Amino acid sequence: MYSAEYKGIYFVEGMPNSTRVIQDISTEINQFFSQSQLKTLDDVKEQMINVVENQGGNAVVDFRYGQKSSFWKSLIAVDDVRWFASGKIAIINPDEL
Repeated sequence: MYSAEYKGIYFVEGMPNSTRVIQDISTEINQFFSQSQLKTLDDVKEQMINVVENQGGNAVVDFRYGQKSSFWKSLIAVDDVRWFASGKIAIINPDEL
């Protein structure tokens, strides 16, 4: 199970044993006239951090992320790549990672 800590929030690609799930979360960077492909995974995590903290969590578990291309955007020659991420806001014990 891979995990990374970013600004005090743990992003875990899996589900630690003593996880207490709060709610689902998902986000994407999909701006029509911007350079989304120049964004990084940290930019996606940055968008999730405030939501996680506001819900009282310290982690995003079952974390999945990636980039997708849009056929429609590619037709008009603008940035056709978007970042996406999803998971579950949770409270975990970091010692289990």
